[in-house]
Amino acid sequence: MTHLHAKRTLRFTLTALAVVLAAGLSGCFNPFAPLVSTQRVASTQAPIPSSPAGVVKLFEWCWQNRDLSRYEEVFTDDYRFAFAEGDSAGQPYRQTPYTRETELTNVGGLFNGSEDRLAAKSIQLTLDKTMISLPDPRVGKDPKWHRSIRTHVDLTVDLDLGGGSVDKQIVTGNALFFLVRGDSAAIPQELVDRGFTPDSTRWWIERWEDETLSEGGSALLAEVLRARGLAGPAVVLPPRQASWGAVKLRGSR
Repeated sequence: MTHLHAKRTLRFTLTALAVVLAAGLSGCFNPFAPLVSTQRVASTQAPIPSSPAGVVKLFEWCWQNRDLSRYEEVFTDDYRFAFAEGDSAGQPYRQTPYTRETELTNVGGLFNGSEDRLAAKSIQLTLDKTMISLPDPRVGKDPKWHRSIRTHVDLTVDLDLGGGSVDKQIVTGNALFFLVRGDSAAIPQELVDRGFTPDSTRWWIERWEDETLSEGGSALLAEVLRARGLAGPAVVLPPRQASWGAVKLRGSR
C-alpha cells in the first residue's frame, strides 16, 4: 500500500507540473516570472525624504515603482512645474499654472491609466546617483529652508496605444528641482488631514523646471492610430526624443 501510494503521489505531482508548464508556455502564466502586468511591485524600500536629495530620490522611486500614493506626498500645495523653454507642449500652460493637481492627474494616467488612456507599458527612470544640494538661487529664498538640485535625466516610457502598438519615448537632459524644508512648506490640506505637520526633518518639492527637449517625430502617427480606434496590425513606432513635460501630458490625453 505504501509503495502504491507513493507511485500515485509521484504521478499526481508530475501531472500538475506539466499543466503549470504548459500554461506558462501558452502565455497564460509563467511561474518563474509572475509579474506580467504594467504594475510594478516595489523591490526596494522607498527613500526617506529627510534631506533635499532624499525627496528627489523618493520622487525617482515613485516613477520607478508607479507609486502614485507616495507621489502625492512629494509636492507642496503651491507646487509648480515649468516646461522647458521652447517646448511647444507647454503652450497651454504659459498663462495657466501647471499645479500639483495637474501633476498627479497626468502622472497618474501614465502610472495607472485613465478613462481614455492605457497605462504605460514600461517606465524606466534613472537620475544621478549622487545629488548635490545647492542654495535656492531665487530671490528671497533662505538656504536654510530652500535648496536646489539639478540632476541628469535618463527616462524611457513605452506608451501603450492598444492592440499591441507601442510609442517609445526617450527623455534626456536635466531636471532642476527646488526643495523646501517641511517647517516652511505649504502642506496640502488633504495631507494635513492625514496627519502631516510642518516637520523640519522632511523636505518637499516646491518647483520643478524641465530642461529636456523634444525632437518631434512620430507623434502624428501615434495620434492617427488612436483616431482610427487602433485598428490594424500592431505597430511599434520608432523611438523618439521627447521632453519630460510632453510625456507627462500624454498621461491625460
